[in-house]
Amino acid sequence: MKKAVCVIGAGPSGLIAMKELLDEGHTVTCYDHNAELGGVFRKGAGTDEPGAYDSTLLTISNYMMAFSCFPPPEKQERRFWTAVEYRQYLNDFADAFGLRSLIQPRTDVLSVAKSDSGDGYVVEVAPVDDPTARVSHQFDAVVVSTGTHRVPKEVALPGQEDFAGVVTHSAFYRNAEPFRGKRVLCLGIGETAADVVNEIAQVAASCTLSVRRWQSIVARFPGGRPHPNDAYTTQMLNALPLQAATVVQRVGTRLAKRFGKTAVSRAVAEWNSHNKRFFDHFLTKNEAFIHQIVNGRLTVNASGIERIGADYVLFKDGRREEIDTIVLNTGYTEEFTLIKDVHVTDVRQMLKHMIHPELGTGVVFIGWARPAAGGVPACSEMQARYFALLCSGKRVLPPPDKLNEVIQRQAAYENGLFTGNPELRTLVHYNRYMIDFAKMIDCSPWRREVFLNPRLAYHLWCGSQVPLVFRLYGPHSDREMARRRVLELPVAFNAAEIVMATGLTVAFRALAAVGLAKRDGVY
Repeated sequence: MKKAVCVIGAGPSGLIAMKELLDEGHTVTCYDHNAELGGVFRKGAGTDEPGAYDSTLLTISNYMMAFSCFPPPEKQERRFWTAVEYRQYLNDFADAFGLRSLIQPRTDVLSVAKSDSGDGYVVEVAPVDDPTARVSHQFDAVVVSTGTHRVPKEVALPGQEDFAGVVTHSAFYRNAEPFRGKRVLCLGIGETAADVVNEIAQVAASCTLSVRRWQSIVARFPGGRPHPNDAYTTQMLNALPLQAATVVQRVGTRLAKRFGKTAVSRAVAEWNSHNKRFFDHFLTKNEAFIHQIVNGRLTVNASGIERIGADYVLFKDGRREEIDTIVLNTGYTEEFTLIKDVHVTDVRQMLKHMIHPELGTGVVFIGWARPAAGGVPACSEMQARYFALLCSGKRVLPPPDKLNEVIQRQAAYENGLFTGNPELRTLVHYNRYMIDFAKMIDCSPWRREVFLNPRLAYHLWCGSQVPLVFRLYGPHSDREMARRRVLELPVAFNAAEIVMATGLTVAFRALAAVGLAKRDGVY
């Protein structure tokens, strides 16, 4: 079953979708608005377009950002890539798998609709430079991979119409120079905002950060150890019940507040101490702005904004600050208006955030699974592998009633888990999402023969659950390469920590079995 598939968007998710479809022998045509591939990481993004800022340093490591079929260069240490390095990786990936010639740049997709015959989809496109030159093409299936960082979310602040200064969004931030000497109010905190606020606070006359909640903060290198934060995204910790993990996190936070080795580590612990349900939030894996709190250049207010005046902000706790610039770190809005047959409002009402029950395998969405800890590319790769197999007839969707049952169960799990960020509908639990997908694709690393190699089993259990572990087996696996690269990565935990984590897991699961501890939700 070979199909002609349209891929919309040549960012990371679009590129991996193309590659997986080609692996299954399908033909692919990709349309992208931009002249360069890479999505928000592309070269030459205009100042009026969302794009990477000059100093961008990714918040997950190279081995978590890289696709399992194209890992970082041999022996490259585990570290955080810059935007320039990741852009080069994406270009190298496109060249390695012959994707570049399949991309039609500077082409807008205007609509996607079911064909009149009911057989396939009609995709209407037009050149960016000549919007009236519309052309329609028919495809068997369509992949929407335009990305979540496309439409900045605007918010209406009380009294904002009276403000005489500048209001901008961090999507358009490139560097802090325009804010030099300004009195800046930054609204909201996240991984991009952590850098933006950090840089602005260093050059502004004053900088105030307004937050609604104390978002969970994870240092790039937790505890000052040499391992990046995603080195701890392991099967071993996934097995630890959430209640036990919360207890460990709270105890660790209290100890770090008092005994942290640096002022910054103590300040991170102080910040997290305000958050009583640490794992119910998206984990902001960047503590850069905390440095400016410690040195006194950044003030934080969590009381909420009462109103904005012509040149000031009044907070609900009565505090007033003079400002002339507002930076909105308010994220992005999901927008699917180009799909004409179905009104998509919530990605959690789709199987694995990708398959809408009314669209089935005709139109799928790849790139709307954002793990609280872990990488979007890893999730997109699993989505792409599954979709390519569906197109080939090697996998089939569950019947409608079962499909809806799975969607509702997993949506309920995510709604119940991520109560701290209910508006972030793309959030998923990385380990649960990947493990469940591995069963659907048949690429789980846990096979009987794994236990004949104790060193590999140790790395699979205690080591980071990087995408490479899902190339050991299953369709288009590369067992020898994946095994070698997985074994190269150091395990972040020492023996005592492994024993403690295992003991806590056994103890809490035993207590849960007799009703003395809370069971985790069922994904």
